Amino acid sequence: MSADLKEKIMILYQTETEAVVYKPAGIATQLSDDIKGYSLESILKNLLGKKNIYFPHRIDRITCGLIMVCFDKNTVAYYNEQIRNGNFSKYYLARVESKTQDPQKLTGTHKNFIKTEHGKSRIVRSGGAPSFLEILSVNPLPDGSGRYNVLIRLITGRTHQIRVMLAGMDIPLAGDKLYNPGSRFNEFFLESSVLEFTDPAGVKRTFSSTYKIVHKKDRKSGL
Repeated sequence: MSADLKEKIMILYQTETEAVVYKPAGIATQLSDDIKGYSLESILKNLLGKKNIYFPHRIDRITCGLIMVCFDKNTVAYYNEQIRNGNFSKYYLARVESKTQDPQKLTGTHKNFIKTEHGKSRIVRSGGAPSFLEILSVNPLPDGSGRYNVLIRLITGRTHQIRVMLAGMDIPLAGDKLYNPGSRFNEFFLESSVLEFTDPAGVKRTFSSTYKIVHKKDRKSGL
């Protein structure tokens, strides 16, 4: 892993029990075998001087953006419960190419059943995990490339859920070699852009990726 990737990790907010972190694309959240310390978990342990790191949610290696980090079991249990109860909101921005005539008609809530095998997810009619997301907006890029920016509220958090569900709607992510192997584009972009939650003290908090530009000297102090 390049030092440049590690330098792009940003701490947007930190307390004694939790943090909100911006993860660049190219870093796995966790690795089962991480002897070289390449995962976000290992990097944060060293960066923050923490013995334990827990994640109430995760984002793919290829995905960038905001992720909640907890430092003890009680805090991660609290956020796990918030996520289960629908009280932890996650918004994503995806760049897609359209294989349907009017992708803007896809705004609204979508449900699929997803099954994951051997690191790849697929939509099934039965036997999969119920999976929900809401498409809030679909807007064409001004470059005339035929790509669109899609704003999504992720309601459930299945493996590769956004990628496989958008592919099933004929608006696969541009450059997604796994779910859109015939893509005309090389650039992939999927970002966890906004987190909204109530912290254990009862304070409502919102963090956006637009705040990720933090001076290095302030990274440990938060915002």
